[in-house]
Amino acid sequence: MPRRPSHIGALWERLKSGVKTHTSLTLIIVAAFLLELSTGVMYYSAQNMIQRAVDRMVQREMNALYLCIRNKLTKVEVTIDNMAWMITDELMHPDSLLRVTHQIVEHNPLILGSGITCVPYYYSEKGRWFEPYSVRKSDGTIESMLLGSKRHDYTTSEFYTRPITKNKGHWCEPYVDSDGAKAKVTTYGVPVHDKKGKIAAVVVADISLDWLEEVVNESRIYNTTQRFIVTGKYNLLAGEDNALLRQILKHIKSDPAKKGTVILEDENGNTKHVYYTPVGGITDWLIINALDDNDLYRKLRTIRISLLTPMMIGLLFIGFIVYRSSRNLEHLRKVNSEKERIGGELHVASEIQQSMLPQGQLKNDSVELRGFLKPVREVGGDLYDYFVRDEKLFFCIGDVSGKGTPAAMLMAVAHTKFRDFSIHENNPARIMQRINETTSEGNETNMFATLFLGVLDLPTGRLRYCNAGHDKPVIIGRETLPAKPNLPIGLFPDFKYELQETILDSGSTLFLYTDGLTEAKNTQHKMLGLKRVMALLDDSTDLKPSQLLKKMKEVVDTYVGDAEQSDDLTMLAIHYTPKQFKNTLDETFVMDNDIKEVARFSEFIKGALGRMGIEKSMAHQLRLAAEEAIVNVIDYAYPPGTEGHIEVRMMYDGTTLRFKIIDSGVAFDPTAKEKADTTLSAEDRQIGGLGILLVRELMDSINYERNNGKNVLTLIKNIELTN
Repeated sequence: MPRRPSHIGALWERLKSGVKTHTSLTLIIVAAFLLELSTGVMYYSAQNMIQRAVDRMVQREMNALYLCIRNKLTKVEVTIDNMAWMITDELMHPDSLLRVTHQIVEHNPLILGSGITCVPYYYSEKGRWFEPYSVRKSDGTIESMLLGSKRHDYTTSEFYTRPITKNKGHWCEPYVDSDGAKAKVTTYGVPVHDKKGKIAAVVVADISLDWLEEVVNESRIYNTTQRFIVTGKYNLLAGEDNALLRQILKHIKSDPAKKGTVILEDENGNTKHVYYTPVGGITDWLIINALDDNDLYRKLRTIRISLLTPMMIGLLFIGFIVYRSSRNLEHLRKVNSEKERIGGELHVASEIQQSMLPQGQLKNDSVELRGFLKPVREVGGDLYDYFVRDEKLFFCIGDVSGKGTPAAMLMAVAHTKFRDFSIHENNPARIMQRINETTSEGNETNMFATLFLGVLDLPTGRLRYCNAGHDKPVIIGRETLPAKPNLPIGLFPDFKYELQETILDSGSTLFLYTDGLTEAKNTQHKMLGLKRVMALLDDSTDLKPSQLLKKMKEVVDTYVGDAEQSDDLTMLAIHYTPKQFKNTLDETFVMDNDIKEVARFSEFIKGALGRMGIEKSMAHQLRLAAEEAIVNVIDYAYPPGTEGHIEVRMMYDGTTLRFKIIDSGVAFDPTAKEKADTTLSAEDRQIGGLGILLVRELMDSINYERNNGKNVLTLIKNIELTN
């Protein structure tokens, strides 16, 4: 057996001796390494999951943008292609061609100008250049003219030469038309053949690029998102020409697929996540989305810093315990206990990271919710979503007409807009109205979706909802919810949706579904039917949402048997169990709607917070938030000259502090009013004027309801006092 070299052996012995002599230091180093490794793994795992989620959102956004652009371009292409055939019959009458261009512009709002550029000397009496042209002016009138001349030699222009060379339709590069359209345009041209089959002219349509600028600035995921649309020759159609675009184009030029993602750094060193894809069709245009790295991971990095601080503090504490363990076995037991405690904290931190992602089940003190979706194909047209904001549960379920990719695209748009429009809006009918307007715009395929949208106020059980042609939900053990059908979304953008409301009793379970449940067919092509479904639900009053959905899925699978699934199957179960509060503090203050009364209210709340033993800085924040809310009520709930009272009820149950502010003024939802001036620090500000945005910053959540002719605003702060 070969002997270990003496110098290596000596180094090994010194290492072992050092570990034995400095056991505490060694353990601390190992613990520090493991903690940093755990934090790093959690951070980068969460980063990857966030990246995948953003990739999906951007893909949905770019699909919607693609459909919008493609629909508009297709309208122009179809119109001009058809006109090329019609103009063949008009070639015998050259003087009628000017009227044809006028009709093209008149009947097609997307087309700014249209012309018929004839082959040189096709009409000998008209000379070398003959170009009847019509354009829509800024006042809406249409001006017709003959443009062809030596100065305006269209025979050298791309919109004339390329359709003739290719003998088919062609979109030219953008240019400034100073003679006809008098704007920056791109032109679509199609060759016109005479009855002998020879090319006699090119019919063209000028499209203003202004609408593209509007499209690229709509519905961005983040405010800093940059969008561009460029041609196949990398000329800018829409977006801001900057250094980042030039860097992106340099990469795209080296990519033969012209489709994919790439991470780049801009001129300021900021990381950008770039997505690019072709518009398709006849055009060679490209859509580009550039997202800032800081927008994607800002919250995650903040959480990482907040986790590292207690971890380092805990690490120092471990070192102290390990050092003392060499003298006392009891200290060693404390070290082990502390390690278990830190292990539990790491487990909780891992769950927090997971909670950042969309979860299959929602469960808290007031509601338990479970959803299920099984598409009939790889992609489906059903959707459901839910989230909690300001003690309100927002939820929806929908079914898009048709199946496959087109249905999935419309579903993606509706799904995304539900999240977008629910961020600052509590009224389901208004949310539904905006979703309908978005999905109706440019919907040339006439696809539509049924959608049920609800907002459940968790403290009171008040359920406000709006139904767009969807199957009525069922309150298990009672009856179907009385939901007026309205029209599905995507058909008529100006349709007015009706708001309804009811009260859910404690212990109620609301069951929502798509017609894939009631219309599930067995091998004899017989449907499961609503009657069977209602009977099953009546026998399921004691089941939790997860158990209920499992039972319904098993029933459908058994009933269908070997038959092929005929439609997407989606179910949503909401079990409402409002939390019961037992207050250890309950004090009420009544004041007039007079700004002078705020000082007296300030003394009341200052005294109450002092009796609770809340530390000074926290008490200052709570008082500032409550005062700001009171000032908002005085300013907006009661018109000038109107007398009224404001009741403030302050409650604490050991973990949650609530300010319930009640007034009898006009209906006024302060959560929908955005007014903020934060140029001064909170300590230097006068009472009022900071608006609801400041209240949101100081409190954990806020909730507004209009009950029995009164405004009820609840400010909530989670505080666990230690004795």
